[in-house]
Amino acid sequence: MQKLRELCPEGAQWCTGHDLSMWTFHKDGGTRWGIATTNSGESINSVYKAVRALPISAIVEMTFWKTNAWFVNRLHWARTNEAQGKVHAYKVMEVMENDNGKSSRHSVTVMNRANGEYSVTTGHREDGRRGGHRHEVVVNFRTKVGECSCQKYQGRGWPCSHAMAVIKNRSKDPRHFVSPFFNIDSLKNTYGRSFRALPDEVYWPMYEGKLIIPPFGQRREPGRPRKKRIPNEMDQSGRPPRGPRRCSICKVPGHDKRRCPGPIGPQNPDPDVSESANAT
Repeated sequence: MQKLRELCPEGAQWCTGHDLSMWTFHKDGGTRWGIATTNSGESINSVYKAVRALPISAIVEMTFWKTNAWFVNRLHWARTNEAQGKVHAYKVMEVMENDNGKSSRHSVTVMNRANGEYSVTTGHREDGRRGGHRHEVVVNFRTKVGECSCQKYQGRGWPCSHAMAVIKNRSKDPRHFVSPFFNIDSLKNTYGRSFRALPDEVYWPMYEGKLIIPPFGQRREPGRPRKKRIPNEMDQSGRPPRGPRRCSICKVPGHDKRRCPGPIGPQNPDPDVSESANAT
């Protein structure tokens, strides 16, 4: 957070979460484009989606207990993984194991060994639909940091499958190139603090502040409240749009099997045969 605040424009004493998000997008060179959410509000919305229609007191209480549960459970996970001899967070290792299988199908070409520059060509999948793409990878084997043209290495903080292919080509362990932020020690430091128990309302001190009266005259808009966020340009994958929906039974576009007006399949393989059978 301190590093993000240093990126704020000169003269600004503080930045809001939205300002920090937009300033980071402006200064990261496109690293997080398509990876991070639109802003911090999207992440909060996913947490409060089920309770945001409740009174504000219930939302505040839910926030307290849920945050406490996160700290307790994740600190327990960190200590359990440390006792098992694990060095990094479980999610990081899960993704790296998946990328490790992909990296075995990549081919590595050395461009400049002194500068750590390589060209990696991805292998084809079993179905043959994807593969054969070239990526530029730069790995500093002294500082154990690098970057890839796919932007995943820079955005995640641990090697992508292309960088893993380069690291294994030099007979190194990809786990040594993971950012220290994902170490078990960092996870323990993050969730090492605890919350004090929240006493019952009868033990609270008397409130002497300003009396806030809700706007009783304001009416809610008709219809069901919207619970899903509004899609924007970040939700576009860049792939060509699909054609019209096609029925899996009659193969006619424009509807699905649940709304098929005249199924042509195992139940009714031929319309002419069915019409002749009804006539007899």
